[in-house]
Amino acid sequence: MPLPSKLFFIILLISGLLTATYAAPLGREELQKIKAFLDEMREKGLLEQIDDRYKYTQEEMEGLSKSLPLSSNDHGLGLQNQAWGQVWRMAGPGKYKGHDKVDLIIKSLPATKPAAAVLGEVKALKLIGDLVDFGTNAQGQPTIIMKRKEGVQLYETEAYKKASGQKKGEMAKETAQLGCSKSAEDAFHKGVWHNDNHMYNILVVEVRDESVKSVELVDYGEGSNYLVHGEARNPEYISKYYDWCIHLYGQPIGVF
Repeated sequence: MPLPSKLFFIILLISGLLTATYAAPLGREELQKIKAFLDEMREKGLLEQIDDRYKYTQEEMEGLSKSLPLSSNDHGLGLQNQAWGQVWRMAGPGKYKGHDKVDLIIKSLPATKPAAAVLGEVKALKLIGDLVDFGTNAQGQPTIIMKRKEGVQLYETEAYKKASGQKKGEMAKETAQLGCSKSAEDAFHKGVWHNDNHMYNILVVEVRDESVKSVELVDYGEGSNYLVHGEARNPEYISKYYDWCIHLYGQPIGVF
């Protein structure tokens, strides 16, 4: 059966993004056009930055105020302990809201964090499909429970450790490009633009023949990430999100 024209266009565009691995950097004029587009979408409220200006609903605020049924035994391996918050793998055995605990992540943020910024991240995770629960922990901190993504950071893969310096550079570029491709596709398909694609926010899922084949994105918190609405989700704009991401992150500096 013939594909509908719009769907066919989307498939062609995404296929192009996935295969255009070493395209030449965009010129200044083209970058200025993309920046003007992004600025216009922000001004129209169609690119909504995840920060303390997020317009949350009463239901979301009530959800954040509820106490989560967590104990100290639920906090497993610590992954991050920074001023902006703490992240743990949830400890098993057992289930949490139908999910195996070992497949979940707990992220607690400072009690002083603006509720809007927390709820913006909650909204993004819900749209992406990773949100499991959110509320407040026993210490009064806003806390998000989300699905754990597969993969590790590039420098942790055996292929990267064994690679030559030149090959490491190529693998870093591949990782950045796949991350940008995924973020651009998600802007259209899911209404979330992950635009914080430094190497620590991209998990490598598959490496084959010294080449990175698939990745996952993590950290949808405030800063450079956006909720995408209305006209800004036009499939014709996927390439703009991709190109801007490549401009920012497509040339990783150095190797690990």
